[in-house]
Amino acid sequence: MKASPSGDERAAGVSERAYRSLLRAYPRELRDEYGDEMALCFRDLCREELEDRGGLGLAALWARTLTELLYTALKERRSVLAGNTYRFVFGIALATAFLLLIPLLAAPAWTLGDFVTAGALIFGTGLAYVLVAGKGGNIAYRFAGGVALAAAFLLVWINLAVGIIGEPDEGANLMYIGVLAVGIAGVFVARFRPQEMARALMATAFAQALVAVIALIFGLGSGSPPGVLGILILNGFFVSLFVASSLLFRHVGRDHTPAGAGQEG
Repeated sequence: MKASPSGDERAAGVSERAYRSLLRAYPRELRDEYGDEMALCFRDLCREELEDRGGLGLAALWARTLTELLYTALKERRSVLAGNTYRFVFGIALATAFLLLIPLLAAPAWTLGDFVTAGALIFGTGLAYVLVAGKGGNIAYRFAGGVALAAAFLLVWINLAVGIIGEPDEGANLMYIGVLAVGIAGVFVARFRPQEMARALMATAFAQALVAVIALIFGLGSGSPPGVLGILILNGFFVSLFVASSLLFRHVGRDHTPAGAGQEG
C-alpha cells in the first residue's frame, strides 16, 4: 500500500537530509561543487520510487545508493590522498602514535628506547606499504605486498622482543638481517613488477628456510627457548608468509601490470 502524497514528500525530505549527511564521506572540494546537485537529484529519485513502488522502492534505492556512495567516496578519498604525500605521512604518523598508546597504557615497563624502536618500526612499515600499494592497481597486488611487509615486521618485532634462535641477544639471530637484506635487494631489482616481486619473495623465503637449516645443523639456540621445535615452527611460519606473498604476486603478474610498475623512481 502506497503512502499519501504528503507522506511521500516527507519521506523524500528525510531521505535527502540523510543523504546530505552521508555526502560528508566525500572530499570537501567535491561536496562544495556537486553536493547540492547530487542531493536534489537523489530527492527526485526518491519521489519517483515512492510514486512507482512505495516504501519497497525507496528501500531498494537506498540499498543501491549506499553501496555506490561507499565505493565512490573511498575512491575519491584515495585519489585526493594519492595527490598529497604529506597527508599520507601524517596519517601514518597518527596511526603510529595511536598504536603506541596501547603499550603506554598496558605496559608501563617499556623504556623510551622501546617506544622509539617500536615507533620507527611501525612508521617505517606503514610508509613501505604506502609505497608498495601505490605501485599496485588492484587489491591482490596490495594484499601481496601487505603479507610480505607483515612478515618482515613480525620477524623484526619477535627477534627484538624474545628472539627466534635463543635469546634476543643471541648472535645467531643476526642471520635474519640477511633474510631482510635479500628481500629488500630483491624489491629494488624487481622495481615493483609482480613477476619479479614473486621471485624476490621466493628468494626471501629460501633465505628464511636456510637460516633454520643452519641453526639446526649447528645446534644454535637448542639449549634455550623456544628450542629446536620452536625454531622450526617460527621459521616455517615466516617461510609460509613469504611464499604466500610470492604466489600472490605471481598470480597478479599473469593478468595485470600494476600502475607505475617498471618505472624509475
